[in-house]
Amino acid sequence: MKADTFNIIQRLFDTSQMILKIPVYQRNYDWTEGNVRRLLEDVENVIKNKQQYFIGAIVYMESDNNDLGMPEFLIIDGQQRITTLTILLQALKDLCVQSDQQVLEMIDSLLTNKYSSDEYKIKLKPIKSDNIQYERLLNGNLDDMDYNGHIYKNYKIAKNIFSNWINNGIKPIEILLALKKLQVVGISLKSGEDDPQIIFESINSTGVALTNTDLIRNFLLMGDQDQDKLFEEYWLPIENKLRKNNNNETLDLFFRQYVITKSNSTITERKVYSSFINLFRVNNFTHESQLKELNMYANIYATFLYPNNSNYNDKIKGYLLDLKQLKQSTCYPFLMHVFKDYENKIIDEETLSKVLSLITIYLIRRSICNVPTNSLNTLFAYLYVRVFKVTNNKNKYYESINKSFVFNRRLMRLLLFFFLRCVIRDR
Repeated sequence: MKADTFNIIQRLFDTSQMILKIPVYQRNYDWTEGNVRRLLEDVENVIKNKQQYFIGAIVYMESDNNDLGMPEFLIIDGQQRITTLTILLQALKDLCVQSDQQVLEMIDSLLTNKYSSDEYKIKLKPIKSDNIQYERLLNGNLDDMDYNGHIYKNYKIAKNIFSNWINNGIKPIEILLALKKLQVVGISLKSGEDDPQIIFESINSTGVALTNTDLIRNFLLMGDQDQDKLFEEYWLPIENKLRKNNNNETLDLFFRQYVITKSNSTITERKVYSSFINLFRVNNFTHESQLKELNMYANIYATFLYPNNSNYNDKIKGYLLDLKQLKQSTCYPFLMHVFKDYENKIIDEETLSKVLSLITIYLIRRSICNVPTNSLNTLFAYLYVRVFKVTNNKNKYYESINKSFVFNRRLMRLLLFFFLRCVIRDR
């Protein structure tokens, strides 16, 4: 490992021919408007003070890929800042199209490999789900971009702010020189000697905090020789099913509830990652077998989130829509077991429908009676293993689950009775 301080754009982008690759285990580009505006405030201070400005640390490692005919560097940490800087450069470049051809050409040499094929023309290679939008931006295909994506939004913010600066007398060359004065501590790793996974997990950068999804993706993909294949075949489909609106909230919830399902116990948010690693080791998973299982559960979980997109009958879709309306996702770990049993043909569609009806009615009664929900996490975390610790209970699947709810159901009826009496009395 070697660390030194340098101007990030001059060191990483001034080389005539090179590739900066963001590995597939890295998070998606998630910088928000607030992150970009703070960076632009730093750039404005550089313009005013004419001094270098430190913006954090990056970790990179030279790739062993010798087939490119040019150096390739893997970005282990710092991809949010690096990607944002290139978006800022592109925004400034587009403002120079009519006014400053010299700055335009200087920026173009920073962002692209002039003498390379189309495949390697653009120096920065984000992960696939971001790369489509990034290439459209750099190729000028703005009409085809996702206007709700972070790449397009941050580009528009930067372009508007740069335009205001230029209208107030700041020249494009001054903005470019200020960007070139942004400094980082660069930590260079040596392949075969330094463990990028340990460093990745331990770094506390000033950017977006790592989520459980980021850590799990890193764990499953970083150290695998087939990481590109695993990303394409397993991880990307999971993201496409569950990741919406450019954030990890649904994915994070899925991983937490997956861990609850597998461990049959309640898990706090801060223990999701460590519990996931423990389950991985206890079950002797490989990276691929773990991703296969996650993909299977992601299919089930997507059914809970988007019932109308599923292939189930209208009755089952109706119950799932009711549960979604009730916002009672605490039952999902239990239902993941049940839907897995259905997929494995342990139960039929009628039994699945009856179980969903039972759970839905139970939760509706609790909601009407305003019973606190704090006990539901424990109830549904342990329910499946408690009911089916006797294997023969699966021969009477619905009846066994129904029996476990007898006491709770009687209590709900009693509470509902008193609730209705109170309503009638008030009238």
